Amino acid sequence: MEISIRDILARHPTPGVREANIRHSVAEAVTEIFGVTVTPSQVQHEDGRFTIKVPPVLKSALLLRLEELKERLKRDGIEVGEVR
Repeated sequence: MEISIRDILARHPTPGVREANIRHSVAEAVTEIFGVTVTPSQVQHEDGRFTIKVPPVLKSALLLRLEELKERLKRDGIEVGEVR
């Protein structure tokens, strides 16, 4: 019987991978919608609550187009409760 690393990781998910994927998806969506580069390190996620570290002008624009961002993330399977 041969055991691969892929099989081991499938049975025991690596902590933080899901969180990193969510942060990457949010950063990608914000970059796509607003045309301003946002990195995953600028995004924090906790229980559906997102904090995005961007300048106040971009944050105001983000809040004005919040529904568009929520729809984009919903396509990726990410539920957004609150954005700060």
